[in-house]
Amino acid sequence: MISNFGYMQMISASTLEKAIQANQTTYLGASFSCVFVLFCVADLCKVNLNNKLKTILIIIGAIIFFLSSSYGKSDLYYKDLYLVEKYGGYLLKKKYGPLHNIFLLLLATTFGGTIVIIVKSFFRKKVVSYKNSILLSVSMMLTLFGYILEKNTGLDIPIVPIANAIGVTIVFIILTRISMYDVATIFSNIVAESNIGGIICIDKKGNFLGADEDTFNWFPEIKDLSIDYRIPNNNNDLFTIIWKWVDESSKAESVILKRDSRFYKLEHSFNNENKLQKIHVIYIQDDTDQQTYNQRLEEEVLQKTEKLRTMQNDIIIGMASTIENRDSNTGGHIQRTSDVINIFVNYLRKNSKFPKISKEYWQNLIKAAPLHDFGKTGIPDSILNKPAKFTDEEYEIMKTHAAKGAEILKRILMNTDDTDFKNLAVNVAHYHHEKWNGTGYPEKLKETQIPFEARVMALADVFDALVSKRVYKESFSYDKAFSIIEESSGSHFDPVLCKEFLKCRPQLEALYNKY
Repeated sequence: MISNFGYMQMISASTLEKAIQANQTTYLGASFSCVFVLFCVADLCKVNLNNKLKTILIIIGAIIFFLSSSYGKSDLYYKDLYLVEKYGGYLLKKKYGPLHNIFLLLLATTFGGTIVIIVKSFFRKKVVSYKNSILLSVSMMLTLFGYILEKNTGLDIPIVPIANAIGVTIVFIILTRISMYDVATIFSNIVAESNIGGIICIDKKGNFLGADEDTFNWFPEIKDLSIDYRIPNNNNDLFTIIWKWVDESSKAESVILKRDSRFYKLEHSFNNENKLQKIHVIYIQDDTDQQTYNQRLEEEVLQKTEKLRTMQNDIIIGMASTIENRDSNTGGHIQRTSDVINIFVNYLRKNSKFPKISKEYWQNLIKAAPLHDFGKTGIPDSILNKPAKFTDEEYEIMKTHAAKGAEILKRILMNTDDTDFKNLAVNVAHYHHEKWNGTGYPEKLKETQIPFEARVMALADVFDALVSKRVYKESFSYDKAFSIIEESSGSHFDPVLCKEFLKCRPQLEALYNKY
């Protein structure tokens, strides 16, 4: 820019003296710019230049500048200078002396050194941006070729200023990109304000911009990435997370990534304020201590939860036992129906006809089964333990156990945190005597109005009543019991569930043979 300012002064110079002063300004820029560009290229490409070499190059630039000011005192640099009027302005024509070759040597040395550094950096693509390297090469070549063309063609058009202007534009483009690659600077600023352990920078297209040493150590695959090249979109867990953030171009919740025995917390930030510098920054922190603590705490909570669940199951079994102890006519009924439900549920949970039913639902149904006759606690002993068949009036009283069981369970389980279990247990107690055709009790519900869990319970309840001895009947054979259940499909029982229940016959016979 200084050199171009000198060219502008030279065009408007009306005397040789002013033209010579303008020429000195151009040399103030030209003598040092090639040296400083070499230094900048080396710094950008992470190449350390020897301090003595730097000093020598600066001294040579200073010597050239002073030699360019020696016209009239010596003809070693310029033999002659004269003005030529051209295109409404003036051009300074020059005849060079032998020491002018020092300037040519400096240009060749700095340009050659720059090319060597850029070529070297190009092959060190994991450290340096190849795009910046190419842009720097173009910038240097434009200035050099502009000088050679102007000096050797004899054209009356100042080509060097044009080349300089284009070169400066390219340098500005590079400057807008440099901050994207200066991960160390970004990282040092962040570390000063937070407790981040590592950092990865990605541009808006998913190209890798750089990372710090901690990240290289934690995630060795980062070492294989090349600057300005897209990160792989493969099955690597780290790259999968990064691509998700890049594609969404938005902030996201932190992610915990496990590597070997360590846990790493990844957080994403996207800078979109500057159109030229849209950067994704992934902050990484070793979160092993916190995750280990959380894991230990979670295990303790699970252990306590399991103890509470075991205690709850024991209470349920205890509650069911109180019914069993009072009802001498159906001894063992609750235990047997619970075992039947266990067999049936384990079959249903593997059945493709019921894909949306959760594991927790099936577990709650097994747990609730012993409570299906809980309402019998409200039935008088004189009826409950009658050693004969019920009268119509006694049967009507016995039928009230379904609704009573629901009410009692609602009160007992009122404050439980497990709402799903409470609702299911109440439904099982309330509706397990309802029939598919609507002739059951206590609400005369029909078909899918009857809760699914009650329809399952009905099959287990009736099957046990059929194959077990009661005061009013002998036990039926398996053939007769299964025949009655099959005939009741679509009237008493849900036809779909009934069909599946019949498929469990081998397991059910094996169970009752043990009894």
